[in-house]
Order: sequence, then structure tokens, then C-alpha cells
Amino acid sequence: MTRKSILLLLMILMVFLSFCKKEVKTIPDYLRKGTAEYSMNMGYRYLNQGILNIAMEQFKMALKKKPGMMRASMGLGIVYLKQMKFKESLKEFTNIVKHYPLNADAFNFIGIIHTELGNYDLAKENYLIAANSSKYDSPENAFLNLALLELKMKKLDNALRYIEKGLIKNPEFISLYNLKGSIFEQKGFYKKAVYNYERALQLSRGKDINLKINIARGYIKMGQRSKALNLLEKMLGEAPSAEVRKIISGMMKQVENR
Repeated sequence: MTRKSILLLLMILMVFLSFCKKEVKTIPDYLRKGTAEYSMNMGYRYLNQGILNIAMEQFKMALKKKPGMMRASMGLGIVYLKQMKFKESLKEFTNIVKHYPLNADAFNFIGIIHTELGNYDLAKENYLIAANSSKYDSPENAFLNLALLELKMKKLDNALRYIEKGLIKNPEFISLYNLKGSIFEQKGFYKKAVYNYERALQLSRGKDINLKINIARGYIKMGQRSKALNLLEKMLGEAPSAEVRKIISGMMKQVENR
């Protein structure tokens, strides 16, 4: 999987999780089989499990029984987006905002699609609509996407500005601190980078090994060899896979050869 596709999936996941948190929990458990609501509920169950083809069938079944069902249309749009069928996904989300002009999640998804299609102006417009909607429960997701968009265009200061706006909305959003650290690292402000990586790690309760790798890399760039080696050696026992251990070992050799 390419870095680009991984980034796309992460963007989808952030928005999808916030949408599911708001929407799916409102669905009663006692719905009868054969109803549009039941099919829609099953669609989200399969979507959560990554079984996209069956999720698609369930959402389409729900929409056949009840045309215009917003949450089913939203689910179908997410399936298409995960499958990178951007044209079909855009059609679903565009139809949603046509009938539900205050649906900020849909605007955020439209922004993601236009980002992938290279339509950066349209992407930014839709992200801004979502981020500044008074009806959006998770505007930090849109601010994260705005920051990623600016980063894609090498506009680091603009990206930082959107990160700060996102942190005002949610001061415990791990992804924003991680991205902030990455930008400071690119700008050569390694102390600030490490601070933000450490803040993200603290919020993740010390469980994210990728954040630890970022911190170790920051130590290396700051010339703090002992700190870097101590952290890397400890991480070897925490690595979840041979691939991650290989990365850690490579960083250790880099420090030792300096």
C-alpha cells in the first residue's frame, strides 16, 4: 500500500469514526429484519468490519426500500470512497448536501474526494464549510484535512494555522499534535517537533510506537544520541512486527555510526 493510499484511508477513518459515533448509536437495537433501517444498520456493521461489497449491498437495499435515506447514502458514499471510486462517492455526498445543506460530514468527505482528484481549491472550500459549521460536532477533523491540504502544497505556515484552529476545538486531538511535530521537524525546529510528538504520545497513553519513532528521530536530529539510543533500545521489545524492528535497528545503526 502506498503512502498516498494510507493517508487517504486515515483521512476517511477520522471522519468516518466521528460520523459513526454520532449517527449509528442512535439506531435502535430492536429493528425488524426487512426494514430499510435494519439494512442500513447491517451496512455499517459490515463497513466497520471492512467487508465493503456486502456493506454496499446493504446500503443499496436500504435506499431501495427508502429512497433518500441520508444515513444509508452516507454509508454508500463512504464505501465508494474506501474503494477509491471517487466519481460514485462524490455523487452520493453531493446529493446529501443538496438535500441536507447543514451536513458538515458530507462536506468534509467531498473535500477529501477533491483532494484526491487534485481539485485543491474545491477541496479547501468544502473543508472550510465543514470546519466552520456550527452544526459540526467534530470540526477538528476538517481542520486536520485543511492542514494536510496546505502541507501537500508546501504551505507549512498555513498548515500550522489550521492545526492551531483545530486544537482550539479539540486540545486532545492526537493527529494534530503529530502533524504539528512533523511540520516543525520539516522546518528544522527539532525541539518543538519533539515537544509535540511527546504531547501526542502522552495523549495516546504511550501506546503508539510510530510516535516513539518520531521522537527518537527528533532526538537524533538534535544530537541527543544517548536519549535516542535509550528510547530505540526499549522500543525493540515493543515492536509489533519484524518490519518495525527493522526500522528501529536501522535508526540505532545510524546513531552508533555518527
